[in-house]
Amino acid sequence: MHRPRSDRFHVARRAAQTAFALLVCLSLASPILAQTRVRTPDKGVIGYGADAGVLFPDEEFENTFTFDGFGEYYVTPRVSVRGLFAFASPGLSGTNEDHFRQAKLLFSGVYNWEKGSWRPFAQFGAGFYFVRLRLDATTDPPGETRGGLNFGGGTEYLLSNEAAIKVELRWDVVSHPFDLPDATGTTLTFGYKRYF
Repeated sequence: MHRPRSDRFHVARRAAQTAFALLVCLSLASPILAQTRVRTPDKGVIGYGADAGVLFPDEEFENTFTFDGFGEYYVTPRVSVRGLFAFASPGLSGTNEDHFRQAKLLFSGVYNWEKGSWRPFAQFGAGFYFVRLRLDATTDPPGETRGGLNFGGGTEYLLSNEAAIKVELRWDVVSHPFDLPDATGTTLTFGYKRYF
């Protein structure tokens, strides 16, 4: 059964609040988990991990679940380069079966600050957005590849020298051909990161 848009927004907001509460609880418990002094990743360190969260798309689409995987290389302790692959499939408002599927391959530069065990960061990059409008009862139009920019920020909390939890808010500004759906949107994610 199709839920009204306001109900879906409240479900998405509740999921984001629950994930944030979990992040806070883990950060408060982390001094018990960390047995050694936490250090900033050094030059040459690689980080990898996964995020999950909510995509808030522009235009006529509904908020939806999104997930991604990423890898990051530290050029210096403060600067890293990141590759990220994300997927989401927001539905069209008022329908049950129509979706605007989006896969994203993004490349970003990331700068972080050291604040004890916290690592606030800002990022900016560009990428490829593979989109396809999937309609229930009609032939799907072909998929297309668009270019776009992404920028945002967040923070990591180091649990140990090898692991961190993170929260990130990212804006994707995607090229928008005339008379086609817009893939621009805002993403809020929570995740886990490992260093090696």
